Amino acid sequence: MADKFDENLKETAFSGYGEYMEYLFACVNMALDEQLDRMKLFFATGKGGYKNVLYPDLEVASEICAQSIRDFQYKDGEEQDEDGDSLEEDGMSEDLLALFGDFVNETSGGNESEKKESTTAKSRMEYIASRAKKTVEQGINLPFYELCKKLNMDTFTIFCFTSGILASTQTDYAGVFQVINENGNLSAPTIESAAKLYFGKEFSISSSYGEMSACLEQLMPVLNLRVQGNMPFSTVVSPDKRMIDYLFGKNPMRLDENYIRFFKMLTEDTKLDPIMANDGILEAMKISYDEGVRIFSYFGDEGSGRKFFVKHFCQEKGLNAVSVNCKKLFAYDFQYVDKALWAVTRECILTNACLVLDEISFRDDEAEKIYGYMDLAFGKIGQQGITAFVISRDKLVMKNITGNEFTELEIPTPQNQERENCWKYFSKDYGLAQDVDLAEMATKFLFTPGKIKSALKNARSLATMDKEILIPRGTLFKGCYNQMSSELTQKATKVKANFGFEDIVMNKDQRETLEHAIDQMNFRKQVYDNWNYTKKYPYGRGLSILLFGAPGTGKSMCAQVIAHELNLELYRVDLSKVIDKYVGETEKSISMIFREAKKCNVVLFFDECDTLFAKRSDDGGSNQASNNNKTALLLQEVEAYDGVSVLATNYKHNIDPAFFRRMKYIVEFQFPDVDTREMLWRTTIPKGTPLGEDVDIRFLAERFEFVGGNIKNCILNAAFLAAADGDGKEVCMKHYLQAIRYEFVKVGKVFTRADFEPYASMIGL
Repeated sequence: MADKFDENLKETAFSGYGEYMEYLFACVNMALDEQLDRMKLFFATGKGGYKNVLYPDLEVASEICAQSIRDFQYKDGEEQDEDGDSLEEDGMSEDLLALFGDFVNETSGGNESEKKESTTAKSRMEYIASRAKKTVEQGINLPFYELCKKLNMDTFTIFCFTSGILASTQTDYAGVFQVINENGNLSAPTIESAAKLYFGKEFSISSSYGEMSACLEQLMPVLNLRVQGNMPFSTVVSPDKRMIDYLFGKNPMRLDENYIRFFKMLTEDTKLDPIMANDGILEAMKISYDEGVRIFSYFGDEGSGRKFFVKHFCQEKGLNAVSVNCKKLFAYDFQYVDKALWAVTRECILTNACLVLDEISFRDDEAEKIYGYMDLAFGKIGQQGITAFVISRDKLVMKNITGNEFTELEIPTPQNQERENCWKYFSKDYGLAQDVDLAEMATKFLFTPGKIKSALKNARSLATMDKEILIPRGTLFKGCYNQMSSELTQKATKVKANFGFEDIVMNKDQRETLEHAIDQMNFRKQVYDNWNYTKKYPYGRGLSILLFGAPGTGKSMCAQVIAHELNLELYRVDLSKVIDKYVGETEKSISMIFREAKKCNVVLFFDECDTLFAKRSDDGGSNQASNNNKTALLLQEVEAYDGVSVLATNYKHNIDPAFFRRMKYIVEFQFPDVDTREMLWRTTIPKGTPLGEDVDIRFLAERFEFVGGNIKNCILNAAFLAAADGDGKEVCMKHYLQAIRYEFVKVGKVFTRADFEPYASMIGL
């Protein structure tokens, strides 16, 4: 019989992973066989006492191990007789061996056991390790060897680990280990029973304590050990399904199915898009990493590239990245989260990955719990030298989370030219209509690269539904606006901007001021980028307009005109949902509104803004201090907003004076004179209205001093009065007069018969 542990083959590589594992299992089997022989001898001499009831099971276990050893030894094709012995050992025939069988057994006595133990489990494991090293050097993959090497496992730990794998993968060994453990409830090895196998006759708790303690520590990162504090070495070593799948499965990179709803493999074998914005981020990451930093915190808007840069970093470093949805996971209790974080740490070890803590969001009252979970995660991965990336929208107070060194990096919205480059790159696979101007898209939508990709994809879907081959400009705009966050819509209402300059009546100065304001947005790229004004004016590049005047003079309509001319969506901020009685909540809502509006570059309209933008004072009261904070925050947000913000008020004197300096443009809506009122009447009445011959527009304008809002109400009410009157064919003078009378009553204005002469009789005055 050839010796499979031939020292002459110590530098020879294994043929593959299968042979390597066979040698490891054979090593465990030989140690089991030796231990079973010692147990049989112990029971045979009567020292086992009442435990002699185990003897039949011991014989079965011994035969299982002996057969496995014979299968291993004779795998190369040597014939065996029905007892498993070689028929050609030393050239002896079967009959000759039979004649000397009894003699050999009688004279060998205890020497047979000594012969078995002449080669120790440790020497066999070292022999296997030597050949495994040569195997890996030849490019053959040995997952178990590589894993043990990565975790710096000692020889005994590898032996113990192998014993656990043998018990988990081969059902016959459940009974074997029940005998070895002398416990019918333990069908897998414990740290102590594995040590008895490994050290053989030399085993003792005191001499083997160091190795067993180290084994326990080295196995904990990859095996879910249930350690008993008072009896740590009675811990059962039993690899779970995920561990077995990794070692022998067809898809070793598949993440733990028990936590698949929380974990995701972030890195893929697909080609990454090039870095077209904020290219300094990756270099900063690499510098910090080379200096030993292993915790990185990235914050920025959705689609800014937080995970994108992690992917690029991992690609350069040859790493994977496992992402954890913290919003889902951290909703559970500590015990469950602790197990899940251990599981994801193991995934990082098995898949050679970084950890990405994604979806970090929480209320203020949850901060302590979330910070505690994050610190727990950092502690687990830190022990294994794993790099962690924290992904959040807002900046986290990292110093309150961990005492370890970390690097914080903000990923801002790309500059105008960077956005244009992104539009050009991502649109190359889409057919765009001729009316699409990518420079315009880059200027009007302050999108992150991710938002640009999503907008194009959504526009393509919309165009397909409209049976359009190419994506038209309007459809692309819809795709962009569909990226709007639901957070903004909770605090603001979308207003359809249907009115243009041709629909509003205003004087020459007002129109000229608004046209200049709109030009600041249309030509922003040329001035700030092409002429390099960004260097001198890095702050306050948005457009802010204050509209003030009496109610009904057209301020709200003017906001629609601005949005219409810029082809942007208009959102009226709902002040009832912004102002909150709790301290700090109003400020949070204000910041959120500007942050979300910035993403889609919408026009923010604050009607009756004096409610928020009130004058500041110093009366020493806490309420006034809170109001002052709100006003100061609004001043900062309006000035920092790169989009368009329109503020309207009926009471200019209530506005804090600081606002007038911060506003780019201020437009006063004065009470309309006679000519303006006549124009309002004529332009507001729809062209399709069947006017009666007796309608005197000039009289209405001269006699009734109404603003545009009142005139609009009168025209609409008169149309309904005419429709309900008789044949409803024409809107006559009496209908307009009756509508005016109702408007007087509504606003509480006193009127007399003289106000309606010479038409008073038409309305019964």
